[in-house]
Amino acid sequence: MDVTEECVESYRRLRSLKCVGAEIGIPWQTVYVHLRKAGEPVTGDKLRYGSDTDRLAARAEQYFADLVPFAKDMNLTKFQAKYDALVHGHRVDIKAARLLRGSWAFSLKKQQRIADFFVAFAYNEEGEQPLHVLLFPGDCVRHYSTIRAVEGNRWWSYRLSESELTSFMDQLRDIKPQEAA
Repeated sequence: MDVTEECVESYRRLRSLKCVGAEIGIPWQTVYVHLRKAGEPVTGDKLRYGSDTDRLAARAEQYFADLVPFAKDMNLTKFQAKYDALVHGHRVDIKAARLLRGSWAFSLKKQQRIADFFVAFAYNEEGEQPLHVLLFPGDCVRHYSTIRAVEGNRWWSYRLSESELTSFMDQLRDIKPQEAA
């Protein structure tokens, strides 16, 4: 097995440039060059190696994937993809927030002009359990950089059950996606 093949095999298992470099005994930058040469997507693993916020986001993305198994995970093809999932041609970004002082704050800054829909998971204070699911159409939130959801406010009306989310996402196959903004 040559070095490039060894890098690819190790990266697929470890999902960390630094860990692969340490395992093979070469600098992580060299691992990156070999992966690019092989056409291997360098996506990382936020769940294992990310910050607390990254890990919460990764859990929400996995939870969405469990609820909507027919969605294409865009994070598997590119590091920091512009949106998290593609569902029947529609761009979906997944958001997660912990309960803080009675509300959840979801940041839309980077994707507000790209995503067709935002799926927001409202977690408990510890970030262990999603308590609520909210679905925001991109057209309704384009001019907001942050949405603060609290029971009873205008954003609360976008709350739905997990089964309603799955059903809605499945229905998107019958709706032609809009062109990217």
